[in-house]
Amino acid sequence: MSTPNASETTSTEQLSTSAPTKRKRGGRIGMGIAIALIVIVLLAGLAGGYFLNAYLTKSSAPVQITETGSTLLYPLMNIWGPNYTAFNSHVTLSTLGTGSGAGQSGAETGTYNIGASDAYVANFTQTSIINVPVAISAQLVYYNLPGVTGHLNLNGTVLAMIYNQTITTWANPLILNAQSSTVQGELKALPSNAQTIVLLKRADSSGDTFLFTSLCYQSWNGFGYLPKTSGFSGLATKGSSTVIPETGNSGMVTGIEGQPGGIAYIGISYQKSVTGANVNYAAIGDNLALSASGGVNPSNYILPSAQNISEDANLGLTNLNFTSYGLAISLILGGVKDTLVTANDYGNGGTNPTATYSTPYPIVNLEYSLIKTSPVGNTVTSSSLAATVMFLEWAIGQGNQPVYLNQVGFVPLTTTVLGYDMIELGQVSV
Repeated sequence: MSTPNASETTSTEQLSTSAPTKRKRGGRIGMGIAIALIVIVLLAGLAGGYFLNAYLTKSSAPVQITETGSTLLYPLMNIWGPNYTAFNSHVTLSTLGTGSGAGQSGAETGTYNIGASDAYVANFTQTSIINVPVAISAQLVYYNLPGVTGHLNLNGTVLAMIYNQTITTWANPLILNAQSSTVQGELKALPSNAQTIVLLKRADSSGDTFLFTSLCYQSWNGFGYLPKTSGFSGLATKGSSTVIPETGNSGMVTGIEGQPGGIAYIGISYQKSVTGANVNYAAIGDNLALSASGGVNPSNYILPSAQNISEDANLGLTNLNFTSYGLAISLILGGVKDTLVTANDYGNGGTNPTATYSTPYPIVNLEYSLIKTSPVGNTVTSSSLAATVMFLEWAIGQGNQPVYLNQVGFVPLTTTVLGYDMIELGQVSV
């Protein structure tokens, strides 16, 4: 497989390999002071059971907000929608799970009020939208292996080689090296219909594909695909390597449950949906685990938990360059030093764990709601944009609580991100 070519990307999908547009800021109070003030107001609002914001007055006329995009964020939007209508009876939220690519284009063209996306948009200044994180999510790597107990240890290098069709069998030494002796024996004893790895990929334009290809791209410089929402568009069956396309996270769940020997990347909000026999998810190697030899130290393999997802998010956010890029940031493998995944990160890994953040789960992400900064067309009207801002401020305030997030395995935003969110939403003109 040849080295990825950055010229293959489009403006909508250009999330990784060219220098993103920097945004200009001026005439503002000091960023640290602004965030400190906003966080104080935020915490006071949450303690009082409501959220203080510039649009505190509820809508007085019926408004429908339209949302489309990320199937990973879709379950949470469906939880938030009726709860927000109970809070503000004049506003209803119409949701569609169409994939992050559709969410990005829907927001950029103004055909939807909110574009939900697992992937940040680097060229947001060119399309007059803002990236507004609403929660922290993670991605799991599932496999269907009859007779294999416990969680496999898989790192980004090995996953990149699997999806590059370089590793094609579960008993490959690079996979076996990182397993316990018990699991090694189980992998060698797999039934004949499960010995060959079957790759499941997203057929739609998917933020989950962006996250997974980002992990593989950073982990191994032999990986032949770019970090994009359609990153696996060229991945197809060849030789003994079978590739099965599925639509949406729900399609990936159904696919992995019915495919012995299969492997699939699936958003954590679908974890409770995966119930098939012989299906389990892997412990993923952190940045210290990356190596072609399989990364044999078991302490470098992390299972997802609220704590470990938060650790990776906090580790990645230490690299945030808000002045230049807003809240567009990669948290994969603890984040990259230049905030966004670029060509410089090809095969160069991410950020090592620290004493403070010692067990960061490697595939973590901010979940974005993309919105216009001013009215446009017949959908993003002044009234619907104001209602959208009200909804998002409720979502990152009252909605960003365990009673909602625990249902889909998400983690609340940090107070720093909440403060930045409020600064971003303050740019909206209605």
